[in-house]
Amino acid sequence: MKVVRRILTLIPAHNEAANLPAVVAELRHRRADLEILVVDDGSTDGTTDVLERLGVRWLGWSRRRGVGSAVRAGLRYGSRLGFGVVVRLDADGQHDAADIERLLARLADDDVDAVLGSRYADQDAGPRFLKRALASVVSAVTRRRVTDATSGFWALGPRAVALLARHHPRGYPEPELHLFLSRNGLNVEEVPVGSRARLSGRSSLTATRLFAAAARVLLAVIIVPLRARVDS
Repeated sequence: MKVVRRILTLIPAHNEAANLPAVVAELRHRRADLEILVVDDGSTDGTTDVLERLGVRWLGWSRRRGVGSAVRAGLRYGSRLGFGVVVRLDADGQHDAADIERLLARLADDDVDAVLGSRYADQDAGPRFLKRALASVVSAVTRRRVTDATSGFWALGPRAVALLARHHPRGYPEPELHLFLSRNGLNVEEVPVGSRARLSGRSSLTATRLFAAAARVLLAVIIVPLRARVDS
C-alpha cells in the first residue's frame, strides 16, 4: 500500500513581485491540492507586500543570500512541517504548472528519489554552448545522461528532501545539485517539460553567473567525489 505524502510547492524568489501573482494563480488553478511556499531572497521590489496579498505561506530575509540558500530554507521548513514531497519551480513563470503532474508521476516509481523537469530532454542538451558543456560534464561525472544542468524545476521525494534540507548547495546550485545527489546515491530521473519565456523582468542567469556556475562545477567535479557521503 503506497503512502500518501503531503506535497509542498516551493518557489524561491528575488524581485519577482510582478510575476508571482500569475505564477500562484496558475498553480492554484492547475493543482489546488498543493500547498505553496515562497521564499523571498532579499527582494527590494515590494515582494513582501505581494505575498501578503496572495495569502500563501512565505518566509524571507532582508539581504540576498542566493537561490541555493532560499531552496535549502524552504526544504527545511517543509521537512519540519511533515511534507514528504517538494516540487520546486521558479518564480518567473517559465515553468508550466501543468507539467507538475508529469514530474510527480515519475517520482511515484519506487526507485526514484528526485525528478528533473528538462527543457532539452528531447534535444541535445540545450541551444547554447556553455549549457551543453555543463550538461556534458555533469553527465560524465554522474554517469547518467543530464540534458538540462541549469533547470530549476524539480520534484523531490522523501530521501532527497531530508538530505537537501541540511545540505542543499548554496549560491547558484543547479549543476552542483546533480553531483551532490549522485555522490550520495540518490536516483535522479528526467522528464521532458515545456519551456516558456519569463513573464516579465530579466533573468538572474546572466553570462557572468553562468561562467561562475561552470567554474564551480569544475571545482566540484574534483571535490565532491572525494567527500564522504552525508547522513540525511
